[in-house]
Amino acid sequence: MKKRFSFIVYTLVALSVVTAGCGGGGQGSPAGSAPAGNTASSQPAGAGSASGTSTPKAPLKLSIMATYYTPQPPTNQNEVWKKLQEITNTQIDMTWVPRSAFDDKVSVSIASNDLPKVMLALNSSSPALVNAIKSGLFWEIGPYLKDYKNLNALSKVQFESTKIQGKTYSLYRSRPLARFGVTIRKDWLENLNLKEPKTPEDMYEVMKAFTKNDPDKNGKDDTYGVLAFKDGQGYLIPHIASWFGAPNEWKEEGGKFTPAFMTDEYLQALKYIKRLYDEKLINQDFVVTEEQQMNTMFNQGKAGVNLGLFDDVGKIQLELKKINPQAKIAIVDTIAGPKGQHIWSQPGYTGVYLFPKSSVKTEAELKDILAFFDRMQEPDAVNLLTWGVEGKQYKVNGGKAEKTVPDDTFNNDMLGLGELRIDDGSKELVMTGEDPLTTQGKQLIKDNAKLVVSNPALSLYFESPTWSQKSNELRKIASDGTVKFIMGKIDENEWKKVQDDWRKAGGDKVLTEFAEAFAKSKK
Repeated sequence: MKKRFSFIVYTLVALSVVTAGCGGGGQGSPAGSAPAGNTASSQPAGAGSASGTSTPKAPLKLSIMATYYTPQPPTNQNEVWKKLQEITNTQIDMTWVPRSAFDDKVSVSIASNDLPKVMLALNSSSPALVNAIKSGLFWEIGPYLKDYKNLNALSKVQFESTKIQGKTYSLYRSRPLARFGVTIRKDWLENLNLKEPKTPEDMYEVMKAFTKNDPDKNGKDDTYGVLAFKDGQGYLIPHIASWFGAPNEWKEEGGKFTPAFMTDEYLQALKYIKRLYDEKLINQDFVVTEEQQMNTMFNQGKAGVNLGLFDDVGKIQLELKKINPQAKIAIVDTIAGPKGQHIWSQPGYTGVYLFPKSSVKTEAELKDILAFFDRMQEPDAVNLLTWGVEGKQYKVNGGKAEKTVPDDTFNNDMLGLGELRIDDGSKELVMTGEDPLTTQGKQLIKDNAKLVVSNPALSLYFESPTWSQKSNELRKIASDGTVKFIMGKIDENEWKKVQDDWRKAGGDKVLTEFAEAFAKSKK
């Protein structure tokens, strides 16, 4: 499930890891992988040896803990999972934990020292995980990556975000940087004879018309301009703050840091959102609205603007048309605010895979596990994880993938496989007959990479002891203040008090520690 993450003011939290690294850099080709520069698929993980001989090896036994988002956990007993283990010469023992319980499960596993060989970390800011990482629980893998063709080719920019003091301890699960995007009810624009918005003020006028002017022509006052949900107001703030040129979580200037919510640009964005709230252009109960409720409301035609992700557009259109076959949506290119076009960059990954030393006891075993992840980025493995078994779940038609089973069957067969992916999707087959909107969304994700505004503190979070200890408290101060401002419970003077409270609660110390860590990273 690539898409879920909750925004809470200045939290595109770096899923970074630290440890007092252990083990040597390794020489030559890792066990189970091809020599650097050769095709990794010629030597599956768990087969062969460091010298490149073809002596068969027993399947590599992997225990992996990951999460799921569906009512029932995935199973790794179907033919796709079996094929995955066959081509990688592995025996995979998956521990599936629902997302709602996953962070607690990580804490309990660490406390009891009952860890798998491969562990997904989604909330790396949790005290239990941070303390475990700092105590040296996980392998440092940076020195080994150069020996693996595919791992070594992963984005240096995204790896940089996971580094601590210049060292790499994890494999990130790749996600695009520029995913934020606006979709809009095209049929509502047509009904009201409106043009697609280009500026924040244009967007305000469209949202107002979508709320007040019966855009669905049902004779009822039952629509909003836009929707939000309770976890940090959903994607509302990242979109609108970027329109006004606010920095992404933190502003860095001359080595000094300022939280985004203390900038003038962020305040202008809050005033804009407050206007939406005051005029009832946004759902008034957003503070108690769940994300799924918000999605359902949009699908039911309760709002005309969706501030979400461009890689969701195909799904949005499909779900909308199930209820209203006449509904049409369009992609709105980036809104240009007072400082031009900007998009808050996402970290470029969601979750990282860590390798506990208590379970992965030798360097040779670590190399075999890294070889498994290297092998998983070959085209045949990528397409297995994306489409299933050729001739079973899909066939190749004109160089593109075409499903050969119903969607429900396909989804059940493929359930959970996406959680193992760390590739960037560039090697997967495109689906035949892909709708133009989905294609357009994918292209804009690529094109808008040049517009992204990065989080300058992303790799500094665990360099700040105060942030590790007090980040939840500091986030809550800012998030609560944001909600109160939007709802008119505090004014601008009281907003300044929110900032003072944040500083006194440890924020000033965080800023000092960020500056010190930033200076060290530049030496």
